Amino acid sequence: GGPMMPLPGGASRATLSGPTGIFTVHPGVEVRAGRDGATCMIALSEPRVSGTHASLKLEAGQLFVRDEGSNNGTYVNGQRTAAAVWTPVPPGASLRFGPVEFSVRLE
Repeated sequence: GGPMMPLPGGASRATLSGPTGIFTVHPGVEVRAGRDGATCMIALSEPRVSGTHASLKLEAGQLFVRDEGSNNGTYVNGQRTAAAVWTPVPPGASLRFGPVEFSVRLE
């Protein structure tokens, strides 16, 4: 078979743009965000960000974020998400890891 086709209307990648650059999340790969550059693809050198702050995944064209029990929280459009729960992130949302804010684009 060829490459997996995204579902109709679904995104094939999500991009997060923020103060530290642009990061891409691809389907089937969980991406971590946090201060620990060894384990986190989205490395945030900000003291109020936890070592492993949150995880992201793109599934069926939808981006999800899961707070990993961080001290300062993960926010979607200003709403704090529950820890250890996969929360959908709508396209165009603002996604914040502690004080570090990203804007989300699905492509």
